[in-house]
Amino acid sequence: MANWLSNLIGRSTFVPTPAISIVPIAEERSVLASVADDGDVFLKKLGLEHLRAHVTAKNAMGLATFYGCVKFISNQIASLPYNVYRSELGQGAMKQSKHPLNYVLETRFNKNMAPLVAKRAMLLNCLVHGWSVAEIKRNRARHTIEIQPYPCSQVYILHDRESDSYFFDIPHLNKKLSQDDVIFLKDLDFDGATGGSIISWQHQTIEIDLTAKEFAAKFFRNGTFMGGIIENPAMANAKTEEVAKGIKSQVVKAFDNGDGIAVFAPGVKFHPIGLSPADSRLLEIFEMSDKDIAKMFNLSLSMIGDTEVQSSWGSGVEQMYTILTNSVLVPIARQIEEEVDYKCFRGDDLQNGYYTKHNFKGLLRGDWKTQSEHLQRMVTSGIYTPDEARYYDDMGPLPKGTGNRAYMNGTMTPLELIDEVKTSKRNGNKGASAGVQRG
Repeated sequence: MANWLSNLIGRSTFVPTPAISIVPIAEERSVLASVADDGDVFLKKLGLEHLRAHVTAKNAMGLATFYGCVKFISNQIASLPYNVYRSELGQGAMKQSKHPLNYVLETRFNKNMAPLVAKRAMLLNCLVHGWSVAEIKRNRARHTIEIQPYPCSQVYILHDRESDSYFFDIPHLNKKLSQDDVIFLKDLDFDGATGGSIISWQHQTIEIDLTAKEFAAKFFRNGTFMGGIIENPAMANAKTEEVAKGIKSQVVKAFDNGDGIAVFAPGVKFHPIGLSPADSRLLEIFEMSDKDIAKMFNLSLSMIGDTEVQSSWGSGVEQMYTILTNSVLVPIARQIEEEVDYKCFRGDDLQNGYYTKHNFKGLLRGDWKTQSEHLQRMVTSGIYTPDEARYYDDMGPLPKGTGNRAYMNGTMTPLELIDEVKTSKRNGNKGASAGVQRG
C-alpha cells in the first residue's frame, strides 16, 4: 500500500491552489473586460500606469460588487430546502425524512456546521476559486453520516495519469482522499477536470477595479482632491512665507471646530469647485467595473442592493427571481444534486429510486396574491387536496380528515361516459349524474 501510494504521488501532478495567490501577467488582456482598455488609458494619462494591484481571492472579495455577487448566490442556494426523495412507480415522489442522508442535508452536515453554513462554504470556494472539496464520512453500513468542507488553500489535487483518477491531499490532517470520498464541485473550465477560477478568467477586470480604488485612496488620502478655494484679502499683505502660513492655519482652524460649520473673518469667501474631468473619469470607471463584475456572475446590480439601477428583467420581483433561478441558481444546484446523488447514496439506494432535490418553490412562488390564486386553482382543479395546499404554507391538516380528499369545481364528464349522459338527458332523466358509477 505504501509503495503504491508513493508511486502514485511520484506520477502525480500538483495543481497549485488559486487561494494562495494569483500572479498577474502584464501582457494578459481580457477581450470580455470592457473597462480594461479605458482604465489603462486613464491611468496612463495620469502618469500612474506603473500602479498595479496584486489580484488575489482575498482582495477581490474586498470589492463590494464582487463580494455582493458571491454572497448573494451562495446564500440563495445554501438557504434552499434540500432533502432526500424516493420515486415510487405510480405514486410520485415522497420525501424520505428517516433516511440517514436526509438528516445530514436537513439538520447537520457535521458536528461543527449547520447545512446553511456548510453549503455556503462549499459554494464560496467554488465561486471564487473555481472548485470546492468536501469529505464524505460514512458509517459501517456505508451510509453518509457527515459532510466536511475544506478550504481550497488546505487541499492539493493529485492526478494519477495511469488510472486517470483524482486524489485529494490535505497535509495538515495527514489525509489523502479518493475522488469517490469527496463532493467535488467545479466551476467553468475547458477540460472540466478541476474548474477554473473566475479571478483567473476575469483577472484584468478585477485588476482595473482594484487599481482604480488604490489610486482613489491615495488621491484623497494625500489631499490631492480640492473641494474649493478660499479667497482671503489678508494674503495680499503677507510679506513673508511665515505670515502666509499663519493666515492659512487660521482658515484651517475655522474648518476644524468640530461642529461642521466654518467661521471666517470679514471679507473671506469660499468658492466651491466641482469634480474635475479626472475625478469624473474615475467615478465612471468605478461604475463600468461594477457592471462588468455583475456580468461575470450573470446578476443584475439591482439584485445586490443597487437601488439606482433599473432592472431590464421585468417589472416585478417575481419575474426577476424566475430568471435568476433558471439562469444562475438551478445549474449550480443541479451540479450539487448530481454529485451528492452519485457519491452519497449506496448502490441499492439508487436502484430503489432515492435522489436529492432542492426546493425552489420559495423563490418562485411570487407575491401573496399570486400564491393564493395558484393554490386555489390547484385545489378547485382536483390537483391538490386542501391539506396539501395547507402544507404548502406550513399549516396543519383540517380536522377529522375533511381535507385529505381531492375536490373539483364544476362538472367534468369523462369521455367514456359522454354517450351515457346524452342518452340519459334524452330520456328525461334529469337527476342522472355522469360522475356516479352504476353498481
